[in-house]
Amino acid sequence: NANATGDDVKKLDIIADDIWVECLSRSGVCGLLVSEEQEEAVVVEDEALRGPFCVAFDPLDGSSNIDCNVSVGSIFSVYRRQSPADKACTQADILRPGTEIIVAGYCMYGAATEL
Repeated sequence: NANATGDDVKKLDIIADDIWVECLSRSGVCGLLVSEEQEEAVVVEDEALRGPFCVAFDPLDGSSNIDCNVSVGSIFSVYRRQSPADKACTQADILRPGTEIIVAGYCMYGAATEL
């Protein structure tokens, strides 16, 4: 299997993606999620859980090298939604210039990482 960018999808990619999507969609602060592992954006439909932020992420960057015992990580960027709060987010909320990102980061996981 290949993801949205053409990389081979490993079982660990799917597990990491499931965890990220589940946690962010239930957090109450995200309205739209875009994962490298999924073809379509995940829209948080539940108004009680829908929040003001849109998150784009690669849940497990470098997973193709994990068997070489190198560090892997998670990449993310956050935008503030522009659509009305009483409506579901649209892709236009996240398809914006990088200069509008309000926060971005990379979390690195190595051999000694404990979660």
